[in-house]
Amino acid sequence: MVLPKFELPGDKPHWAVRAAWIAGGLLLLSIVGLGAMIVHHRNLQTQALLAKDEARAKAKADAEAKVLAAAAAARAAKEAEIAAKQAQIAAAAAAKAAANPPAAGAPDAGGTKATRIAHSGHRGKYSKTKGGGKVGTSVASVSGGGAIKDKSTGGTKSNKPDAIDELLKKMK
Repeated sequence: MVLPKFELPGDKPHWAVRAAWIAGGLLLLSIVGLGAMIVHHRNLQTQALLAKDEARAKAKADAEAKVLAAAAAARAAKEAEIAAKQAQIAAAAAAKAAANPPAAGAPDAGGTKATRIAHSGHRGKYSKTKGGGKVGTSVASVSGGGAIKDKSTGGTKSNKPDAIDELLKKMK
């Protein structure tokens, strides 16, 4: 036997409750969508920042490579210039040697004891000179004139006071 279906009004939720459920579901769905959009936006920002950092690093590496290449080129040019000067000096020495051959009885250029300048050894600032080993003349007189070689500037030191020395004297 089949019973007829009866719809009772209390079986279905009220339309306001049903509308609240629908509104709650839509609110939940929109919050999830908004969270997904925020996460996606942050990922895009992170990727853009990483790309910018990589571009900066690449530009810096390129600049450093250019600087190193320029330094290497300058070093090579300087070495080539030095080699050319040495070749000119060698050619001039060979031409001079060919023009003036040494005599049969003459001593060689730097081999005699009288022409060599010996190291000072235990005698302090005095050393042998070119004039046959006189003791008592300083090395400055041997090296040419009264000028003292200044190793820091590569030239000769003048008798003028230095500007830094003057400032130090004023401070005392």
